[in-house]
Amino acid sequence: MKQASLFSSALLLTAIAMNLHAQERTCAESTALEGSCSVESHGLSMNDMQALGSHNSYKLSIPEIELELIRAFNERTALTLDYSHLPLTEQLDLGMRQIELDIVYDPEGGRFADPLLPAQTANKPGAVPFDNQELHAPGFKVLHSQDIDVRSSCMTWIACLEEIRAWSDANPDHVPILIMFNAKEGGSSYPGVTPAMNFTAAAFDNLDRETLSVFDRNRLITPDQVRGGHETLREGVLAGGWPSLDAARGKVFFAVDEGPEKIRRYMRGNTSLEGLPFFVNSIHEEADHAAYFTINDPESSFERIQSAVRAGFIVRTRADANTIEARNNDYSRQQAAFASGAQFISTDYYVPRLGFSSYQAKLPGGAAARCNPVRASGCR
Repeated sequence: MKQASLFSSALLLTAIAMNLHAQERTCAESTALEGSCSVESHGLSMNDMQALGSHNSYKLSIPEIELELIRAFNERTALTLDYSHLPLTEQLDLGMRQIELDIVYDPEGGRFADPLLPAQTANKPGAVPFDNQELHAPGFKVLHSQDIDVRSSCMTWIACLEEIRAWSDANPDHVPILIMFNAKEGGSSYPGVTPAMNFTAAAFDNLDRETLSVFDRNRLITPDQVRGGHETLREGVLAGGWPSLDAARGKVFFAVDEGPEKIRRYMRGNTSLEGLPFFVNSIHEEADHAAYFTINDPESSFERIQSAVRAGFIVRTRADANTIEARNNDYSRQQAAFASGAQFISTDYYVPRLGFSSYQAKLPGGAAARCNPVRASGCR
C-alpha cells in the first residue's frame, strides 16, 4: 500500500514536472508583453507592441423586432449592424487593449432619450424595453446611430470611462489602452431620425473637461509628453518620443478618429495638439500633429501601415468589418492586419459567433499584447 502511494506521488511529481517543462518551453517561445509568459520589456517603447481591440466596443444587439424594421428599409444596413459586444470590463479581462466609442453631443440632456425604433415597437410582441435613465442628464452620450442603433453597455462617455478606469485600477500592469472615438454629427437616411449636434470648439472643450474628470493627466499619455522638447509632435514621434512600455503600463491614451475638418476643429489652433489630452487621426504623415493614424483596411493599405509603423507612428487597423469575415470564415484580412505591424487591431469577434462561423480574432498565443512583428519581432 505504501509502495502504491509512493508510486502515485512519483507519477504526480513527474506530471507536474512535465507540465512545468511544457510551460517553460511555451514561454521560451513567447513574445507576449502581458501575462504569465511575458518577455522582458525593458528597452521597448509603447509603439513596439501589438494588441487586439474591439470595434464599437459599447454596442449591444439590436432586438430582432427593431432589426426587422431596418431590414425592411435597407437589408444591407441590417446585415452590417447585426453584431454586439460584451461589457467593457469583460472585454478587458479577455485581453482587449483598444476600446472604440461613438459619442453624440447633448449639452442640455434628453435629446436622445426617446429613440425612434424602441418607441415604434414598444407595444408589439417581441419588443425589448429601452432603459433611458442615463440619457436625461446633460453630457456626452455613447451610441452607434441615434434612433436606430441605440443600445449601449455604457450609455454615457463618463460611465464608459469610469468602467475602464476601474478595470485599470485593478490591473495596473496592463499595457497602455487606446481609447478611440468618433464624434458623431448629422442625421441618417432612415426617416424620422433626430440629427446629432455638431462638435464645435465649445463641445470639444466640454469633452476635454469630462474626460479629465475621470482620468487625471498623470493617468494619460498625452501629445505634450510625446512631443517633449521638440518643436512639433511629429518631430517628437520620429525622434522616439513615445514613452517606454514600462512607463506606459497602467495608462490610457485617446485618439479622435475623424476626418480632416473635424480634426482641425478639435485642434482649436494647436497645431501640435499643445495642452490637449487627445491625439488625433493625423491628416497626413507630414502634419505637425502626426502621431496616430486610423487606417482601416490592412490589405489595400498594407505598405502604408508598415511604413508608418517603421517611422514610429501608432496605427490602428481592422481585422474584420461589417460582419463579412465572420459570415465567410475568412482570415485573410486578419492575417494582413497582424503582419502589417499596426499596433492596435480591432475586431468584432474576439469571441466567435458560431451562428455565422468559427471565425475569431486573437493574437498568436492568445496574449493581450505581443512584440510588434515589424518593430520588435526579435524581442525576448
